[in-house]
Order: sequence, then C-alpha cells, then structure tokens
Amino acid sequence: MLGMGGSLILVGITPEPLTITEDLTFTYMQKQVRGHYGATPEGVVELVQPASSGRLDLAPSITDHIPLADAADAVHRLENKVGDPIRLVLVP
Repeated sequence: MLGMGGSLILVGITPEPLTITEDLTFTYMQKQVRGHYGATPEGVVELVQPASSGRLDLAPSITDHIPLADAADAVHRLENKVGDPIRLVLVP
C-alpha cells in the first residue's frame, strides 16, 4: 500500500520477524521500513500528527482505557498478557 518513496513505520516491539516478500519492487520503489520505539520527541510528533489529523486510526489497537490510579494493574496486564492486551491507555 506504500507509494513511491513511502515509509512503513513500525511502532513498538514484536518478537516476530518482519518479512518483505516483494523485495525487488520494494527496493525499486525506494520504500522504507523504519522502527519507532517512542524514544524521541520528534518520533512522537511523527505518530501524533497523522493520528490527530485522522490519517491514522489507533482505535482498533486500544484494548482498554484504565484510570491512572490503576497503572500498576495495567502494567501487570501487559506483562502477563491478561486479556491479550494490545494497547492500554491510562486516563488521568
């Protein structure tokens, strides 16, 4: 789905390998795969801008909204994969 010179941004970490099956086309079309772990302010802006403009819908990846007071429970759920969480959002 990437156009000429497009970039695929992988957010977070996965234990699964990434395989590009159309490697010749991928290279010819100057496409990129880039990782984003959320470590830099610039990287956060790269993610927030398309999400806030409606170009990137994060809603399907949000498993639950949890009160900030229950942050320890959220970490427990992520560490132990309780309920198969994808993304938990802490709400102040």
